[in-house]
Amino acid sequence: MKKKLLLTGLFITFSLVVKSQVGINTANPQGIFSVDGLKNNPSTGTPTITQAKDDLVMTSNGNLGLGLTAPGTTLDVNGAITNRETALIVAGNAVTIPSNVSLIRLTGAATAAVAITAPAAPNAGQRLIVYNNTTGGFGATLDGITVPNGKALEFVFSNSYWRSTDGGGASGASPINIYNADGTLTGNRAVTQGANTLAFTGTQTNAFSVDGNTFSVDAANDRVGIGTTTPSSKLHVEGSQLLNAAVTTAQTKNALDINIGEDGYSYGNRAENFGINMKSSSSSSTGPISRINFGDVSTSSTTGNRYLSFSVGRTPNELMYLTDANSGRVGIGTVSPTNKLVVKGANAQPSALGIEDTNATLRVDGSTSHALDFGTYTNAPFGSYISSQNKTSATGLPLVLNPVGGNVGIATASPGTTLDVNGAITNRETVLSVSGNAVAIPPNVSQVRITGAATANVSISAPVAPNAGQRLIVYNNTTGGFGTTLDGVTVPNGNVLEYVFSNSYWRSTDGGTAGAVPQNIGDVKPSFSNSDHNGWVKLDGRPLGNLTITQRGAANSIGFSSYLPNASNSYLVQNNTALGSISSNNNRTISRGQLPDFQLSGATSSVAPSIRYDIIYNNGKPSDNVQSRTFLAGKIGTGWREENNRNTNVLAQDQHNHTFTTNSVNGGVAQQSINIQPQSLSVNMFVYLGK
Repeated sequence: MKKKLLLTGLFITFSLVVKSQVGINTANPQGIFSVDGLKNNPSTGTPTITQAKDDLVMTSNGNLGLGLTAPGTTLDVNGAITNRETALIVAGNAVTIPSNVSLIRLTGAATAAVAITAPAAPNAGQRLIVYNNTTGGFGATLDGITVPNGKALEFVFSNSYWRSTDGGGASGASPINIYNADGTLTGNRAVTQGANTLAFTGTQTNAFSVDGNTFSVDAANDRVGIGTTTPSSKLHVEGSQLLNAAVTTAQTKNALDINIGEDGYSYGNRAENFGINMKSSSSSSTGPISRINFGDVSTSSTTGNRYLSFSVGRTPNELMYLTDANSGRVGIGTVSPTNKLVVKGANAQPSALGIEDTNATLRVDGSTSHALDFGTYTNAPFGSYISSQNKTSATGLPLVLNPVGGNVGIATASPGTTLDVNGAITNRETVLSVSGNAVAIPPNVSQVRITGAATANVSISAPVAPNAGQRLIVYNNTTGGFGTTLDGVTVPNGNVLEYVFSNSYWRSTDGGTAGAVPQNIGDVKPSFSNSDHNGWVKLDGRPLGNLTITQRGAANSIGFSSYLPNASNSYLVQNNTALGSISSNNNRTISRGQLPDFQLSGATSSVAPSIRYDIIYNNGKPSDNVQSRTFLAGKIGTGWREENNRNTNVLAQDQHNHTFTTNSVNGGVAQQSINIQPQSLSVNMFVYLGK
């Protein structure tokens, strides 16, 4: 028995070694490794397609099959393949794809284009599908390729980047290009050829064109047309210039001729050969001809100049002349330019503003009413000028240097600031005379001298400067000894003060000789003025709604919510109450508790009276009864009354009260309050709230 088992094991081992096949759930392996999932394969022969649906087979050539027994590729699957989807939420319009995923779905809210970051694939050729399911309507971009919102796009990793296969739901169909459909450019495009060539081939008359007849290539006859789609020569430029009323239709059509390789033209006494000559025709044999000559070579010399010239007239009269490449000069009004560009003209004074014609040698003409003139003076100072000219109105126009940045230097080759002047700068002084103790400064001045007679402080008004930082110097040269005030800052008489325009107002720089201090919101001052001035507002209790928007904001900032304080008949004190509040009044009534604490004292005296009082104690007896007792006033003791000593003039006093009344202290009038207001000088009080 043991021998049989041993022989059987040796036989199986030999069979496995010889066949080199392993079968799981089957004794009939279809490859070097075979798995029959449902164990439904036959014991011999090839399984049917249905039987093989649950099989996994690796063949001897290294192919792996799923659901089949004869894989034709490295991985051959008879059935669907599922790449599990990974959902990723965008954050900050960005998302990072983790490693080892094949399908992702972007979710979440996007407020701009979503930037996708994905790791390099371990193997070139790895696939990745991205579905943009974000809200907001924005695309999601990976390595320069954008997946539109609501679309899916497949990428393949190749040459270190994820490349779009243009598959999935992004395009939804075969790509559309200029080879199979008309197209519209959505932006500027550039074609970089490098060492490559770009060729167009065709057989039609108008094989290639730009805007119809703007530029046309006749591929059938090898011609190029400008202004025509049916060129009659190698280069055909068709114009429509009408020289005069007598010009025929044919002459009008050929008003502009371009001749290439034409020579032998003779104008006047000069025979010339042209590489290219363009000339306008004339209906008259003696009329003018406008010409553009390319490669003009004088036949009188083998070393003549080669140039480009523009001329008018049958006798050469070059208006513009471009020399050959050796000198590279351009002349306008001269055939012998000495510099790269020479414009030759006559000396003349600048034309007046509002005049269309110009005396300038060179004009840069605007499309509307403005121009820039360059010229040289005829009269002193015999210099040169640059003038920003208004051609229709006698008003000056700005002349701007480097409006987009860069330094400008005067008398220096290396300006270190926006404007660098190597020398003195003069701001011309404007003299203004006061009128009614007021003066208005015109726009665009830098220094003013105020003159005339002043009878009170002079109020200066100045326009808003076009730019913050503009400077203004004011010299108070008025008579009368009064100051001049601009935006709350006063220039004392005979002094100079510099202002700078900042935050909508002219502010003192504390320069010059005045040294005045700028005002601050909430400053208070007395004044003989009766009304608001230069940002100073009278404290008269008015509603804040009567002030400007700026002043209302300033009033709110210092605690005034509805009304201004009313300073009438009030003194300004710091009493730790709310700023601007009115407390107490000017009248007082003295009450008892407010009187001084004192006592009244004194003494009275009188002489002893001559009257004697007999005080009789009758004890129920008659007064004339001797048994009654008599008390003598002023005497000590008692005695028996004697008949013969009886006093008949004894005063008898009954029970009574005494009252007395004095005269009124204040004369009998109602009590008056005491006015504690001292003698004062009447002025108006103002608070500075700005304009």
